[in-house]
Amino acid sequence: MLKKWILFSALGILSIWFANVYAVSIDTQIEDELNKKSEQEMIQKAQDLNEKIKFTKVNSCESMEKVMSGFLETYRKLHPKRNYNYGYYYDTYALVDESIAFEAPTAMTNWVAKSADSVAVRWEASQSLSADMWTISDYSTTNIQKVWVDEPELLKSNGKYLFYYSEVDYNDQYISIIKAPTEKDLSDAEIVAKINIPDSLNNIQLFLNWDKLVILGSRYAGKSDSILWSNRTIVIIYDISDLENLKLEKLTEVYGYFQDARMINDQLYLISSINLNWYDIAWRDEPILFKNMQPKLTDIVLKKSSDTKKTYDKKVSTVSCESIFYLLPSEDTMKETDTYPNFTLISQISLSDLDATPKQNLVFGNVNEIHMSQTSLYLPAPIYFSNPIKCSLRGCYSSRYYRDENTLVHKFNLWKSVQYQDSTIIPWSPLNQYSMDEDDEWNFRILTTTWYDENATHLSILDKNLKLKWSLLNIEPGENFKSSRYIGDKLYLVTYQSIDPLFVVDMENPSKPKIIWELKIPGYSTYLHPYSDAKNWVQYLIWLWYSTTDNWYGGLKQDNVKVDLYKIDYNWHETAETKCSSLITKNVKAELTDSCTKATDGKRCNEEQRLYEDCLKKVNPENIAVSVIASYEFTGDSSESPALYNPRVFVRRSNNQELILPMTIRTLIEKWTNDNNWNSKYDEFVGLKWLSIKTSTALIKEFISQNFADNDKENSYYYRDFDDARVGYINDIYYFLNKWFAAFLTKDGKVVNLGSM
Repeated sequence: MLKKWILFSALGILSIWFANVYAVSIDTQIEDELNKKSEQEMIQKAQDLNEKIKFTKVNSCESMEKVMSGFLETYRKLHPKRNYNYGYYYDTYALVDESIAFEAPTAMTNWVAKSADSVAVRWEASQSLSADMWTISDYSTTNIQKVWVDEPELLKSNGKYLFYYSEVDYNDQYISIIKAPTEKDLSDAEIVAKINIPDSLNNIQLFLNWDKLVILGSRYAGKSDSILWSNRTIVIIYDISDLENLKLEKLTEVYGYFQDARMINDQLYLISSINLNWYDIAWRDEPILFKNMQPKLTDIVLKKSSDTKKTYDKKVSTVSCESIFYLLPSEDTMKETDTYPNFTLISQISLSDLDATPKQNLVFGNVNEIHMSQTSLYLPAPIYFSNPIKCSLRGCYSSRYYRDENTLVHKFNLWKSVQYQDSTIIPWSPLNQYSMDEDDEWNFRILTTTWYDENATHLSILDKNLKLKWSLLNIEPGENFKSSRYIGDKLYLVTYQSIDPLFVVDMENPSKPKIIWELKIPGYSTYLHPYSDAKNWVQYLIWLWYSTTDNWYGGLKQDNVKVDLYKIDYNWHETAETKCSSLITKNVKAELTDSCTKATDGKRCNEEQRLYEDCLKKVNPENIAVSVIASYEFTGDSSESPALYNPRVFVRRSNNQELILPMTIRTLIEKWTNDNNWNSKYDEFVGLKWLSIKTSTALIKEFISQNFADNDKENSYYYRDFDDARVGYINDIYYFLNKWFAAFLTKDGKVVNLGSM
């Protein structure tokens, strides 16, 4: 009897709990009012930040010298000498670069000449780039965010040749120019030329613009007496119209470390970061003069004289004072912020007029991500405010580790040249370049994230003058911001904690954005790719994401790579039938007009009736329908793809609804112990996966799976260097490139594997 009593008591407690969960309405007025208060506080915070920090445009070199020197002296006063000997450290450690000495004109000329002659070319006698050997109707290019705004990558293609950067080891790096095979004969593929890249250059990226190949990289310039760090960004331009006679036409060096770049038509926009040695600033006793840190530009154009000898036209210039825009926080603000006197340099280089000196602008702040449309450039720079010790239920954070991060946004207009417009500060920080977007009315939309005390995501919409129009704050508190995509006046946003909510935000009225849809699934996405069916007015999203599984601690862990196809129906409108009918049973549904008095279970009917009526109040006829219509998982014990964290690697063929990805998959086939140590043996897949994504049949199917790993040998180097793997297509030929080899294949299983890159 006692056991029965305990059992019935437990059931009674559970029934009360279920009744509270499913039958008791929750009043949210207090929470709603607190959220409103929080939003008002956040908006006020943005206004306060902009009042604290002002922006000034320099109109003369005299004012630049006075203002900048005063700023550095104030900074030095607030950051006195440390006990550690940083000043002497930089006196004894010289960053030496034997291969490029830009400060010495003769050495510079010798390096250019050496580089121009270092191209190793091997050709068939009849080979010519200009010959129309076959027709190229379709080939893959770099996946970009904005139409007509190209982005840098390790691989560029013109449909006949592939230009691929590979670093076999630290002292051996090349741009390999690979002739693509014809559809009739894959054996036509070959590496026809290699451009040697000096080992002093790193962070290599490429652009391809008609007959121009642009190589970008960074280097250390050696020891410098300037308070600027010795990082430099290099721009190398080759004429590739005749691959038998590659011509190095222009070499430009600008100050700073290469951060990012964009290309619109024949204009290259280069972003580099100039860091000041603030330790050296603190240790110097003599006054700091701006002229000693004014960035310089070295521009070399290669020409041939009538006697076919190579000549070099070298120009060295400094950034004009009138082109420098800077942020001047007050001394009180400098005490509050962790603001270092660092800068971002914008260089504009014309590919159609190589004799023209590059145009430059200098702006205050460090830049991590950029956003560029055809008319505007946005540079978001982090600004930190140290906070005092702050405690919550999760613990205490000291000012040393807990910093209030905000974003300083600079806007430039792109007309004939880069023209500074304005700057503003908004709270928190963006995740990546896909967190930002400019719409057709020049409204700038940016998603930012808070990390303390509780994670949350926020949407801010700024007008064309960078004035805050509206903020949608505290989207899904406690969740981590994972990915986003702007499509027209809709924002698709993904956050994650234990499941992956997809939010659809309507921004048709930029002054009042609103969430119109939420869908929750397990796992989390890292990249969202749009696909539109204009004929049927249906939008699709291809999700590249991770599934999740339970871990040993009762939580979730990252699992395998998945690809999902989401259908977004703009013609669908939410009704009481679609939203609320599932809350009631069929026999009750027929008696709704009679208050359920005739139903078999009156109590159940009354509960369901009330839930149904509560649901009716929340029906929004403006909603759109978002649903998963197809899914594919790369099964194994673990799987990875560079496209998960580098969207430029994502290759989609819209005409055939294909998706091509570089993929690694590891499957455990044996596990044993040896001397109390666990050992494992894996079956490894390293290669290309080709998926067919059909919207008409709602199907994702794998058609090509080409593994280049030899499981009889050690393949760890494949995994270590897989970030460099690239895939693509030319007509009906597919290719896989990494630093070890280049492979071409067809749908019928033919494969040609070239040797070392």
